[in-house]
Amino acid sequence: MRLGFSSLLSLTVTVTLALVTGEALAQQSKPAGASSSGGLEEVTVTAQRRTENLQEVPLAVTSFSAEDLRAQQITSTLDIARTVPNFISANNVGQASANVYYIRGLGQTQSFPTFEPQVGTYVDDIYISRQNANNFVLFGVDQLQVLRGPQGTLFGRNSTGGAVVVTLAKPGSKLGGEFEAGYGSYDRYAGRAYIDVPVNDSLRTRFSTFGITDDGYVQNLTTGENMNKVRDWGVREAINFTPAGHSNIEWDFSADLSDNNAANVLNQPNLGGGLYGSGRSSLSGFSENRGALGYFLTGGKGQLGQSVDVRTWGVMSNVKIDFGSGILNIITGYRGLNQLLAVDFPDSALGPAIPFGQTPYGQFALAQGLQSTQATQEFKWTSHYGDRLTYTAGLYYLYETNTNDFGAVANLAILCGIAFPCPPHTTSVPFTLGDQTNTNDTNSVAVYAQGDYKLADQWTLTLGGRFTHENKSVTASPNNLELRNAYDTAAIRAAGWLTSLTANEFTPRAALQYQWNPDLMFFASATRGFQGGGWNGLAFNASDYNNFNPETVWSYELGMRSESSDRKLRLNVTGFYQYVSHYQLLSDNTKTASFVTTNAADMWAYGAEIEFAWRPIDPLTVLLNVGLMDAQYTNPSDGTVAQQDRCQANPVPANPNCGSGIVNAAGNLATPAVTPHANAAAHASYDWLVGGWTVTPNVGVQWTDSQNVGTEGLPQGVQNSYTTFDVGVTAKPNSMPLTFTAECRNCARQDYATTYLFGYRYYNYPGTWDVRVGYKF
Repeated sequence: MRLGFSSLLSLTVTVTLALVTGEALAQQSKPAGASSSGGLEEVTVTAQRRTENLQEVPLAVTSFSAEDLRAQQITSTLDIARTVPNFISANNVGQASANVYYIRGLGQTQSFPTFEPQVGTYVDDIYISRQNANNFVLFGVDQLQVLRGPQGTLFGRNSTGGAVVVTLAKPGSKLGGEFEAGYGSYDRYAGRAYIDVPVNDSLRTRFSTFGITDDGYVQNLTTGENMNKVRDWGVREAINFTPAGHSNIEWDFSADLSDNNAANVLNQPNLGGGLYGSGRSSLSGFSENRGALGYFLTGGKGQLGQSVDVRTWGVMSNVKIDFGSGILNIITGYRGLNQLLAVDFPDSALGPAIPFGQTPYGQFALAQGLQSTQATQEFKWTSHYGDRLTYTAGLYYLYETNTNDFGAVANLAILCGIAFPCPPHTTSVPFTLGDQTNTNDTNSVAVYAQGDYKLADQWTLTLGGRFTHENKSVTASPNNLELRNAYDTAAIRAAGWLTSLTANEFTPRAALQYQWNPDLMFFASATRGFQGGGWNGLAFNASDYNNFNPETVWSYELGMRSESSDRKLRLNVTGFYQYVSHYQLLSDNTKTASFVTTNAADMWAYGAEIEFAWRPIDPLTVLLNVGLMDAQYTNPSDGTVAQQDRCQANPVPANPNCGSGIVNAAGNLATPAVTPHANAAAHASYDWLVGGWTVTPNVGVQWTDSQNVGTEGLPQGVQNSYTTFDVGVTAKPNSMPLTFTAECRNCARQDYATTYLFGYRYYNYPGTWDVRVGYKF
């Protein structure tokens, strides 16, 4: 019998209360000076922009150390969600170098230069505006944290759903390094290495690099090509400097360059093809060979074959000065991104994929040349006042500019042969849907502060707030004036849309925590998050280039943080309720054959998150994470209500108002996308001493309840519940710094849909295996 959401939540509350009651009684009787030897390691986090014990932080945080990442087979940011409650991740449609994240139901299926995702990504305190290359290799990482719920005070902009925070390892004080090489599924070769070179006691350096190549897992049955191949590489140089005689000053500097070449072209299982047993095939006729779009699109993008190549670079500087009375961090970041993309998106609105998508132009070939740069500057001050007040305050500035040269070729199959004769030797008519160069800029300034004040020995009050002033502007320029739908900035204004947006938002936070004893804490909090407005980045006429308003969220949490007296068991529980106003919903639009973002409705969600860690004996570690959630749209916009009325007046499949946006086939509001009622993950590892070796087998199991992966709420978008599992083993000779690893992820090769778009289901990356050898010196 399948438990409903209410039953699952009731069961969770009952079990948690029982555990808490027993734990509290046990902790009150803890003998003085009890040893924590052999227990779980203490976890420190920087979720409040300073280093704290996880068990004392009134936030929902999941933290991974470098060893955690290795043990749980988390090798890229795409893998994170396998073990985090109420967190779902997937590749972008079309683009495997980019991830979409959903936390507690908040997220986007895509990201365009004219708006941002709801889950922010931070690397060494630098916010990454573009998600085009956020599926990066986790090598040389000191810690990775997932902050669930809005982070509007200390992290700020575009984190209404939460934040992924990556902290890279600093250069070591001794000459040494590590390299690792491996081979795996789809003829995959991977290597990574770093070396620490201390110049003297004041100056330390680290150089790191990685490279990945494989032959792809998709068989193109039309062109005969292997698709969704990977060609990734990157280098990074890091410097840590402490001036002689000034031990209170520390400077961290790094520079990086990477190239990510990986597409996520629509592929389907069980079409009769597939590479190396993946079972995945494509029918797209758009080849990787260049030039098919040159007749239809201007500039270099018209010469692209089906591929995605994203090159990113950046520099980071963090000057830390300890004045005794407080610590000042001067954090400076600059990042750049160039993307060349040409991908076929089959679209049922243009006709069936077979055979029309098998022409050399595909069915909906989108080509893009994107250039992005961003600069950030932050001044952060951390201090205390007496024994009761600890606080963090700062100033933040961001500037970003994006130039997006894009166009699309549509293959109109549904009218050819019906409304007009077909051209010779073809059954479809390709034509230029649009060809534009649009630029958008963002200027954002913020001031923030948050403090913890001890009201009494066991009570702490947290109060904070952030004020953000943000200006955004957009300009448009047609590349081909002969197109009837070509538009410029004046045409956008004439259509009734704004080309400049200003926002002034205050995002406060308040929390109250009660420390029952050193090992048991309860808290309650209220937090507001904010994300600025924007425009539809993929619009092929001025009337569709609509602007939308900022999105805000209020989140309320009740939580408990608990450890057993012997540190062998840790139980963290968080319950939440959040209300999202003017949700920036990206959905498909069958009338325009494009992605359209609007403030279509509000949304509420509530649920619980349980994180359990247990080390009953020294060699064995067991983890269990559970997420429960229910979500619903409410307060639809006037445009959504009008669409519902038009659908309900004639609820038939041919009505474009039905099964579009967030309106389902019956004209009702759909269930929010990517909001499974429950997800769970369990992981166990055991350190086994065998002769002169340490052998560590590990196993992980993940289960996700059924969900709709499309915004329209159509039955075709429903992904039934599924289970995946991972298995691995690592062997280390005790006499040598060698490591041998063999692993498989999604070992049973479970296929499940991650997105439903324009009538087609996009699927997960298939199951993989690999073997690796590493050497550390």
